[in-house]
Amino acid sequence: MGDEFAWNDRYAGDAAWTEWFKICSVSGCRPEFASRLREQISAAMYARLSRAGISREEAGDDPIAFFDAYFKLKGSREKGKPLKLYFAHRIKDEGLEMVDFVCGTLFGSGSGRVRDIVLDWIAVIKGWKPRTVADEDGRRRLVWENAGDENLAAVEQSEAPQSLDFLDEEPLRAESERVIAAVAQRARLAQDAASLLVYATSHDISLTEPCILAALGAGKSQAYALREKVVAALERELRNVELADTPLFARVLVAAAAAHLPRGLQEELGVEE
Repeated sequence: MGDEFAWNDRYAGDAAWTEWFKICSVSGCRPEFASRLREQISAAMYARLSRAGISREEAGDDPIAFFDAYFKLKGSREKGKPLKLYFAHRIKDEGLEMVDFVCGTLFGSGSGRVRDIVLDWIAVIKGWKPRTVADEDGRRRLVWENAGDENLAAVEQSEAPQSLDFLDEEPLRAESERVIAAVAQRARLAQDAASLLVYATSHDISLTEPCILAALGAGKSQAYALREKVVAALERELRNVELADTPLFARVLVAAAAAHLPRGLQEELGVEE
């Protein structure tokens, strides 16, 4: 492990990461924070880059600029909500310690979001297009399809999580449907009611909206009580879902929930096709 994960010992600190989350700009943070953030982010991204057989010299571009831009522009669950807001919501909602989030969800050696960021970075640097292929034994690996035969490098074997951007979504849709059905059963609600509460919660829609209360057939206090039951049931179900903490699964799950809503209610809530 040695050098590969040495960056994980360089945690920039709660205060530094809290400040970064407000602006998504390392250079915009106070100098003492910016230097520590730059060290941790650069080390993590270059470590991932080296695993793809690309040196720092080949990279050329500043990893910090790409990292900042990724969180401002990528991974939105809906218009106007970039990835950083999704993560900020998770940190607050789940009561995560900043150090656990940064060194686990963000930079974790197995499933950290940094892997997807670096895959995007490589695509920009090299102009390559990534895809997954299956070996004879059925194991899948990520390759760069237009890199040229001499550079067609397998980035990682299938036992490591695949890039979320290139995963087949069909199994995730099936898992999302299973989760929604299980949540409805646990909360003792109809699937459309459970789906409505999942959708409204994920989009920060107030449960006091008349169309929501009418669809639930409940008053305000009862609606919030039902949501607590649904959230508790959802948290329990997601413990056994491999990709539960990823933005991709969250997007697929919310889309599945939206699909259970009656057409009229979809229109009132502004559900996008």
